[in-house]
Amino acid sequence: MVEAVKRFLLNQASEDADEVRVKVFPPSAQFGACSSPRPFFPNRHQRQWGRVSVGVECSGSQDRYLQAEIEGIGSYVTAAERMETGTVIDQGMLIMRQGSLGRLPSGTIRHIDEAIGKMTRRTVSAGSTLREHQLRNIPLVEQRQSVSVEAQGGGFRVSREGEALEDGGMGDEVRIRLSRREIITGEVIGSGRVAVDF
Repeated sequence: MVEAVKRFLLNQASEDADEVRVKVFPPSAQFGACSSPRPFFPNRHQRQWGRVSVGVECSGSQDRYLQAEIEGIGSYVTAAERMETGTVIDQGMLIMRQGSLGRLPSGTIRHIDEAIGKMTRRTVSAGSTLREHQLRNIPLVEQRQSVSVEAQGGGFRVSREGEALEDGGMGDEVRIRLSRREIITGEVIGSGRVAVDF
């Protein structure tokens, strides 16, 4: 039963980890033998790493529940140097590190290309783990800026002027005022350019 749970957890583990270690804690009470063990997660919103509970269906007897510890070892991005607010990040400012994925803060950036070309929202100290909320796309549209609002459909393309109500980088959704009463949302597609769906 313990081996079946271990195999199950290794199969379920995220492919994002370079290495996965699983420790299954044997049941404390002495149960009878479990024939044809079929492990399952009792909770659909199961944690990916750390301490987990695993159910086991046994033929002809009631389900058992075991505790296990899953540790994923993988790479993540850290700052090689101190970066002031508004710094545009290049590869030389970053270092990849390896460690336990379960101990990383939420929103940790795992791949260097997710950070290169972005701008820091606040000062990032050297050696710290880089997180998504610390970065933003370089603004191509700025609040109160006059922007070109473009719409296209089958065989037509129209463009008109509008005023950006917020900053936005490539791919960001921003609100645009077309008139005193008309505000729309569009996607930043270039410097001073926003596209809307028709």
